[in-house]
Amino acid sequence: MSTPPARRQVGIYEKALPPVGWPALLETAKAAGFDFIEMSIDESDERLARLDWPTETRIAIRHAIEATGVRIYSICLSAHRRFGLGSRDLEVRTKAQTILHQAIELAVDLGVRVIQIAGYFAYYEPPDPQARARYVAGLRQGLDLAAQRGVMLAVENIDTADMASADDALALVEELGSPWFQVYPDVGNFAVHELDVVANLAKVASHSVGLHLKDARPGEPRRVQYGTGEVPFEAVFACLGSLPYEGPFTLEMWNDRPEQALAAASAAAHWIRLQMAPADVTQASEPAGPRGE
Repeated sequence: MSTPPARRQVGIYEKALPPVGWPALLETAKAAGFDFIEMSIDESDERLARLDWPTETRIAIRHAIEATGVRIYSICLSAHRRFGLGSRDLEVRTKAQTILHQAIELAVDLGVRVIQIAGYFAYYEPPDPQARARYVAGLRQGLDLAAQRGVMLAVENIDTADMASADDALALVEELGSPWFQVYPDVGNFAVHELDVVANLAKVASHSVGLHLKDARPGEPRRVQYGTGEVPFEAVFACLGSLPYEGPFTLEMWNDRPEQALAAASAAAHWIRLQMAPADVTQASEPAGPRGE
C-alpha cells in the first residue's frame, strides 16, 4: 500500500511576524497556520550577530523546533547586500566570505536545509564589469564548505539587474556546476522587472529548492498586498501543477505593525491556499533538498 503524499509545506518569512524571541516566534508561526519559518540574516548588526550565537542558544532553538514542530527550513542571507561577494574591496569580500561560512555552520546546527543567496554582486557600489566574476569566485569558495557540510545554497532572482531573470540564475547554476547550488525563485521579483512570471518560473522549476511567493509591481518589490500586484497567482499555481516542483512555498511579507502581524500572516496563508486549490498543488512529497537525518 503506497504512502499518501504529504500536505504541501507553506512557510513564512521571519519579518512578517512580531519581533519576539525564537521559541515564541515558532509558536506564532504555528498559530498562523505555517509549517516553517525562513530566518533572516540581513545587513543589520542585530541579525548579523546571530552568526555568533553560542552553542547554548543554538541548542535551545533546536529544542523549540522539536517542541513546536515548526522548522526553520531556510535562511535568507541578505547580509550580502552590505558585504558584497563581488565587491572591489578585498576587505569587504573577505567579510562576505566569512558571513557565508558562518551561515553554513549555523544552518548545520539548526537543521536548516537551504541558504538563500541574494543575487546582488556589490549592491552599494557603482557598476563594475568584474563584479560578477568576483561574486562567482566567492560563491565557489563558499560552495566547497556547503557541499562538505550538506547544506544547499540557492540563488534568488532579485530586484536589480544583477540577477533579474530565470536565464541569469540558470547561467550561474551551470557555471558553478554543483548539485549543492540551485535556485530559490521569487515570483514577485520577476514581476518587478516586467518579465513573464510563469515562463520564468517554468524555466527554473527543475532547479528550485524553495519558492518565494510575494506580490509586486514594477518598481515595487516589497509590501504589495497579495492580490493587488502584478503576479498572476492563479496562473503560477496552474503552472506549478504541471511542473517537476514539489518543494515548499514561502510567503515573503514584512511586518510594519506588530499588533496586526499575526492576523495579517494568517490571512495571507488562507489567501494563498485558496489560490493553490484549483490547481491541486496542495499535496506534495517532502520538500526538496539534501537530508540530514
